[in-house]
Amino acid sequence: MSNFGWKGRKSLFGLGRKILPCFAAILLLTNAPYVQSALTLFVDTKTNQVYTTPGKNRVKLGDFEPVRRAGNAAVQADEKNAQAIEARIDHKMQELKALETRLEEQQQAIQAAAEQPEPVLAPEPEAEKTAAKEETKWYDRIKIGGYTQFRQSAGLGGDLENLSSPGDKSIEEDTNYFIRRARLVFQGDITDHLKLYMQTEFAGGDVSVRDMYGDLYFDKKKEFRVRPGMSKIPNSFELLQSSRDRLAFERADPLSTGVRNERDTGVFFYWTPEHIQKRFSYLKKGLKGSGDYGVIGIGAYTGQGINERDKNDNLHFAARLTYPFQFSNGQIFEAGVYGYTGRFVPTVAANADAGILAAPSFNKKGYRDARIGLHAILYPQPFGLQAEWNWGKSPQLNDDRTRIVSGNINGGYVQAMYKYDSSWGPLIPYFKWQKYDGAEKFADNAPFARVREIEAGLEWQIRPEVEFVIAYSHMDRTNVKNLVHVKDANLMRFQLQWNY
Repeated sequence: MSNFGWKGRKSLFGLGRKILPCFAAILLLTNAPYVQSALTLFVDTKTNQVYTTPGKNRVKLGDFEPVRRAGNAAVQADEKNAQAIEARIDHKMQELKALETRLEEQQQAIQAAAEQPEPVLAPEPEAEKTAAKEETKWYDRIKIGGYTQFRQSAGLGGDLENLSSPGDKSIEEDTNYFIRRARLVFQGDITDHLKLYMQTEFAGGDVSVRDMYGDLYFDKKKEFRVRPGMSKIPNSFELLQSSRDRLAFERADPLSTGVRNERDTGVFFYWTPEHIQKRFSYLKKGLKGSGDYGVIGIGAYTGQGINERDKNDNLHFAARLTYPFQFSNGQIFEAGVYGYTGRFVPTVAANADAGILAAPSFNKKGYRDARIGLHAILYPQPFGLQAEWNWGKSPQLNDDRTRIVSGNINGGYVQAMYKYDSSWGPLIPYFKWQKYDGAEKFADNAPFARVREIEAGLEWQIRPEVEFVIAYSHMDRTNVKNLVHVKDANLMRFQLQWNY
């Protein structure tokens, strides 16, 4: 009941208390004995009005006397009736007061209830929360995404006929439009302790699996996890950085020669503190970060390459330590060390184009394959620097091209960049230099390769889902197919990338 309704009722009852006495008085007066004398009345013959005094045009109607009460008994009866009426009025007044009192009590109770604070609901039990989460089917948690890279290369001069790169077939002769990558990713947190990730590759006319693993978390903060399956090896910085985010067209040869396609089948353990997880996530959004591969990453893998079976029943072991430091001005600098070791079994075959008439001899148990490297990244805020270098041992074709031996590798790269947020979208010009001397172990016969290359380009992020890159390259590299060393080749490359 509102306060307005209550005030209205109070006014109504107050008015009732005033009307009832007046009504009682009227009853008493109407029941009182008359004591007046006879009354003479006159009527006006023209206006028909009645008067008590004579006058012009007035005719006497007659004398009228009030009705007399029949003695003292009638008077006493009238007095008793009046007393009964008064008693009834008093009784009604008492009932009215009692009703008013009850209404006041109800109004006070309503006001008291309105002034009480709202009850605080007890927290939902953890078991009920878990049950609510489990109502969502696991396949409803899967997200689909990916990206496609569409390229064209244009030769500007030099020995373009023999130019070839293991990483980019679009630069080879008689190649025009080229789809370098066409990835489709399925991923999702199935529960608080399990994440699934699968990535397929559609470029090149064949469909292949690039990633197929599960992250098994030991704790709800997801600081400790084990990753079994096919995934990237915890090695380097650029190898872990997605091609979707990388500035340069391809990864540097000094690193990709160690883990071609960056992936293998194995089991890895990662540890990332919760606050560093947030930092890695921040770096991935626009600052060309590598993603979360742990502050510490360690594990074992087959070592023979992606989608390849093991050939010597011998595991490779890899480890990586990295940390993104953040300064008081917000600038982030990451540095780390990494390495791997194992025994690699190369593929051998005759190659007439390279003057190899018979397959070279080799040790079927494999050769020592080990590297150690350093990386340092000053993230582009707006100016950035990125550098890596590694050293190690690898199986390698000997000088007379008759057998496989163990050789040394040495190489790295340096890259400078600047991020400018324009009104047309972020623009990132960059310059990259790389050097490598060592074997290309994933090519047939593991030939020695020499690489000296510079690349200058510009990435334009037109929209979050569309990017365009243009770059000039001067290449001095060995063609590992025919073993011809190209000392001078110049070309322009163009790439349109769309993300989904």
